[in-house]
Amino acid sequence: MAHPTKPASVPPARRRRWRGWTIGLLSVFGLLLGLGLYMHDLAQPHPERYATGVVTEGAALEAMTARPLARRYLSDFHTQTSGASCGPASLRNVLVSLGHPVGSEEELFEGDQAGWWRMRLMGMTLDAVAALAERHGLGWVQILRDLSLDAFRDRLRTLDTPGRRLIVNYSRAPINGVSLGHFSPLGGYDPVSDRVLVLDVTPGFGVQLIPAALLHAAMQTRDPVSGRSRGLIQIDAGATDSAPSARNRMPPE
Repeated sequence: MAHPTKPASVPPARRRRWRGWTIGLLSVFGLLLGLGLYMHDLAQPHPERYATGVVTEGAALEAMTARPLARRYLSDFHTQTSGASCGPASLRNVLVSLGHPVGSEEELFEGDQAGWWRMRLMGMTLDAVAALAERHGLGWVQILRDLSLDAFRDRLRTLDTPGRRLIVNYSRAPINGVSLGHFSPLGGYDPVSDRVLVLDVTPGFGVQLIPAALLHAAMQTRDPVSGRSRGLIQIDAGATDSAPSARNRMPPE
């Protein structure tokens, strides 16, 4: 009479490897889940933490959003679609305000799936967002770091220059009370009150009037990824179809 065959046992070494892989994968999943929840909390507005002088409602804010530049932005303004996509969301809104239709943030990457997913996981630095802007042939793209407060105000006064756009990269901590780097386009400047209209791309934050000195201080913080200070991206758009490469043209004043 034949004896039933016993199932082959899994060698102990292989069981240990499987157990190690399972524990490792569960640990990574837990870490990503915890990080996602932490980032979600950081991305929520907490008005009680806002710095003195930050305006989120009222006649002054309404007057600024009625100006031509702000209206061009707000006629088709999209907030960011993920916790790390404030840079592409800002650039998407700049492109649309300049008459270049873009349906989504992902379209900006033109099929570069590695770059798209890297951004979703890690965000983007000031240099990376500027490089993405250059890929779209917007015109002259400049990175402005370590500006003095007076030089910053001088740039703000030029926001009404036709075709000019400014994207600010700053830390939310001094302004909104949360320790998170951020990008948003600027929609105007009022030299009388010395406040800047920030068109915040994070859902829930909305448009804000921020004292220029406060925004300047938030720009002087260091990006832990690049190790460099934050700052501005200045874009001067023009008829680039027949113009020399933006890298080879003289920058506008």
